[in-house]
Amino acid sequence: MSEAVLEKVSVPLSGDPEILSLIAEVREVFENHFDRTWFSLVLDGMPIDLRTVRDIRSLVSLTEIFPGEEQHLYQGVLELEKFCNALKRLLLPVLKERLGISWLKPKWRVRDPQQYILRKFVAFTFPYNLERLRRMTQRLKALLLSHYPSLR
Repeated sequence: MSEAVLEKVSVPLSGDPEILSLIAEVREVFENHFDRTWFSLVLDGMPIDLRTVRDIRSLVSLTEIFPGEEQHLYQGVLELEKFCNALKRLLLPVLKERLGISWLKPKWRVRDPQQYILRKFVAFTFPYNLERLRRMTQRLKALLLSHYPSLR
């Protein structure tokens, strides 16, 4: 193909600045609070599909959206929605135990005072960050459906 044809094929979608701005917000929350090594240790053994995390990472890594990627984008949003629901249902009730700060399991408690304080802070802020991610996901889904009604 000639370069002129390639340029026409690679034109970003209209309406993408608003969508890309929201994806950037989701990226910040996801990468800062959920895509961390310590978090993968907390998730260990939970029934969360690796495909879900892979699709979310693919979604939040987008910096441009091209024609034909709408379905891929929407699939990432659906996986993000599934991820938030799973964390709320499966992880929130046992978060303190998994972080090693629960008084219910004294044998599993973290002994290092600094680690205990850090993990306590994580347990305190986790529900807020999860709710933030869930709300952003809902906004992104609504925005995508308003721009691309055929995704329903």
